[in-house]
Amino acid sequence: MHQRRSNPLVFTLTACLTMLAGSPAAHGASPERAVLEVTNPTGMPRLEEVLEVPLTVIQGRLAIATSSNLEVEDEATHRPLPVQFDSTEAGARANQLLVLVSLSPHETIRLVFHTAAEPALIQPMVYGRVVPERKDDFAWENDKVAYRVYGPALQATGEITSGIDVWSKRVPDLIVNAWYRRDAEGQRTNNPELSYHKDAGQGLDSYEVGKSRGCGGTGLWTNGQLSVSKNYVSARILAAGPIRFRFRLRYAPWTVGGIEVSEEKIVTLDAGSHLNRIESTFLFSGAPAAGKHAPRWAAGLAMHSGAHVTTAEGGGIVSVWEPLTDHAAGMDGTAILLEPEQRAETIQAAGNVLVLPRTATGTGVTYYAGAAWSKGDIPDEAAWSQYLQAFRDRLKAPLNTRWERIE
Repeated sequence: MHQRRSNPLVFTLTACLTMLAGSPAAHGASPERAVLEVTNPTGMPRLEEVLEVPLTVIQGRLAIATSSNLEVEDEATHRPLPVQFDSTEAGARANQLLVLVSLSPHETIRLVFHTAAEPALIQPMVYGRVVPERKDDFAWENDKVAYRVYGPALQATGEITSGIDVWSKRVPDLIVNAWYRRDAEGQRTNNPELSYHKDAGQGLDSYEVGKSRGCGGTGLWTNGQLSVSKNYVSARILAAGPIRFRFRLRYAPWTVGGIEVSEEKIVTLDAGSHLNRIESTFLFSGAPAAGKHAPRWAAGLAMHSGAHVTTAEGGGIVSVWEPLTDHAAGMDGTAILLEPEQRAETIQAAGNVLVLPRTATGTGVTYYAGAAWSKGDIPDEAAWSQYLQAFRDRLKAPLNTRWERIE
């Protein structure tokens, strides 16, 4: 199990890039900068959106022959933008540069890429780690939301669930470490006011997972029943920020329909987003049943007392708006979104609303799951529904990009 115990205050970004054959450097002096035009094709604002730019393209534009520090700035304001080197393959060398951008409706901005004498210093907007001091929780967050799942040490106590827990927060601060420290001090001193179940001004944990799917946990629907794993058994951080956090969870095999099945999840949370991008893959030890008895991939949202469930776009958006356990803490929204081309059946079972997409047994499914809080930046159910629809509309209409011609 990979454990990350520290929360660095500043990230240093350095890319080791090799010159492309046929790049401008082969024919003369290297260009000092490259300009990428980014256009919002929609009539909605695109705030804190992560743009992915292939490193090979940047390399060719700047003709970088040695290890270099890259910076990106808004040409109009000369403001440096948050960036991060990232890989599209788990554990592989970085092959893309992430840039955090914000655009008004139909706006075009010009991003200037250039090398710098010193690495860019960027304040982290995402964070996560294994929490061994709290029975192997894995907790992660960004400037909007925080989540956690439960690990093997907690399972050993008899508390078994593979649902996703939600922490409600209303500050952009990264609070995971502070809340765990505060809660531990409260237990040490028998002071319940220090518990993270109490709101001290930043938010609180007032969401109950239990044996439910929580906020987007998965399972297999077979013969009218939901079959789920126990707590995760291993976790590995794949990208640690400052604007994208990604990790992999693996779950021990369990028996479904007489054969063993296990699951792997890759979870990605970007700065500014309420929703995790989750890639879920079930692995079968043999051929699962076919036809009407075939196990179906499922993801679910817990339904607590007073829950209101909404389904839109053929089951592609499913959301719950409900009171938190402490009713004084307000209302909580959770949701599952599928990729724009996906449609799904939705049913209610075992205290959850389940999303059952039309996908072949044994194939991976990519979906989005996340939460919002009425005392945060999503004040009511209408605002939550609007956020979710806008998120799916952005998936349908990615930002447009065009490199300025090199003279």
